[in-house]
Amino acid sequence: MIIIGGGIMGMSIAYHLQQHINTIVYDRQDEGQATKASAGIICPWVSQRRNKLWLEMVTKSAAYYPKFIEKLSRESNIDPAFKQNGAYILFDDDKKYRKALKRIKNNNEIYREMISVSENKDVKDLNNEYYNIFVKGGGQVKGESLLEALKDAYLKSGGTIKYEEYKGKDDDFKIYATGAYGREQSFEPKVSHQKAEILHVKTNGDYENLPVVMHRSHYIVNLNKNHFAVGTTHIDTESFDVTPTKENMEYLLNVFHEFYPQIEIVDQFMKVGLRPYTRDFLPFLGYIDEKTFVANGLGSSGLTAAPFLGKVISDTLLFNDAELDIEKYSYL
Repeated sequence: MIIIGGGIMGMSIAYHLQQHINTIVYDRQDEGQATKASAGIICPWVSQRRNKLWLEMVTKSAAYYPKFIEKLSRESNIDPAFKQNGAYILFDDDKKYRKALKRIKNNNEIYREMISVSENKDVKDLNNEYYNIFVKGGGQVKGESLLEALKDAYLKSGGTIKYEEYKGKDDDFKIYATGAYGREQSFEPKVSHQKAEILHVKTNGDYENLPVVMHRSHYIVNLNKNHFAVGTTHIDTESFDVTPTKENMEYLLNVFHEFYPQIEIVDQFMKVGLRPYTRDFLPFLGYIDEKTFVANGLGSSGLTAAPFLGKVISDTLLFNDAELDIEKYSYL
């Protein structure tokens, strides 16, 4: 079976399929692959999005993560860089804080094994002017490390990766997981993308294994010792230019200093990814014709959802039975 696209979605599909059948991944290694730029936050229970299809997808995806990482870690020599250090959700005012606390605790009745909530804790060097909720089950993953671990395990299981454009036969069965570059394809679904700029800072001190910090659309992830990722911008664009801007670097530096005002930065650099979206900011998962299947449009949910969706798509294609009904996400 042919998979076109070697990002987190394509490799997750290939990894799960390869456990049952032979597969080949074609990857052009285009600039702006979202996975390589991303610091993934696995904490969907705190989202304000109310779309039921999206919520079902990401909550099941988060539940699958620990089992997936455990298996992947046995099969790959590369650390997938997944940590479950929890997450602090910050709020500007009491009303929003109480509303969020109620929503998270309601989810806790459903996902009790993943969520344990603490209220308004003082956190070392974190700006304590904000109301905060600590979610114990919150996780994080370094996108580039996870992708390399997936590739390593996939190749060890007999899979093939060709770093070139696919130029095969029309009668080959193909799975397109091409991310932002899906807009080049002549068939639906229509794919758009956003430019996401992410700041990485190296600091003085002894900061390691800190929880994720989330505030509105911003996040700070402690990736390694004295290394933080700060995100992110959401810039609608038709360009594939991945040049970072000085303005957004300064903007994200201010975000970091707002939440960690006492931490001294000694180095900084930017990473840029292109996040793909399809209609209604929901992913598209489904057949275009009997020989063409598309998985695209995960946007900022890619690192959360792709491992689980890779399993779901594999199980659907091979056994017509999966933990998620992908027909709900096939809206052509």
